[in-house]
Amino acid sequence: MCIMAFAFDILMINIDGSWGSFVKLGPFAFIVILFLIYRGKPQFIYDSDGEVLNFTASEPNLKFLGKRFFTHVEFPKRKLASYKIKSYPFSRKLIVFINSKDGSPKKQRISISYLRRREVRDLKRSLDRVLVTNRQSQ
Repeated sequence: MCIMAFAFDILMINIDGSWGSFVKLGPFAFIVILFLIYRGKPQFIYDSDGEVLNFTASEPNLKFLGKRFFTHVEFPKRKLASYKIKSYPFSRKLIVFINSKDGSPKKQRISISYLRRREVRDLKRSLDRVLVTNRQSQ
């Protein structure tokens, strides 16, 4: 929506010919776009059924533009080493550490900024349950 507003702003400047409105509205639209990119992907899907953990974060309207707007991480539950949830101003990231074949943990970052507190609590509870199961089976 912000990209369309920014494009509309530029179009209106070219039609009208007054460049003064660009200084007023153009930077505002640009700042809003940067904020939305910083905030992260609004759609987060977590699936822990079966033997595999699936994390998917995406921007539904911009998925076609590539990896910047779509993230999918899938791995067996037994490879989950640990996780962290980092909170920044207006943004939240889930950092998942995955055991690899060479023994060092790999790090995956997934945006969870738009999750409610209850959903974050449920996600933590589910990941903690997987970690407890992993420790008991070792």
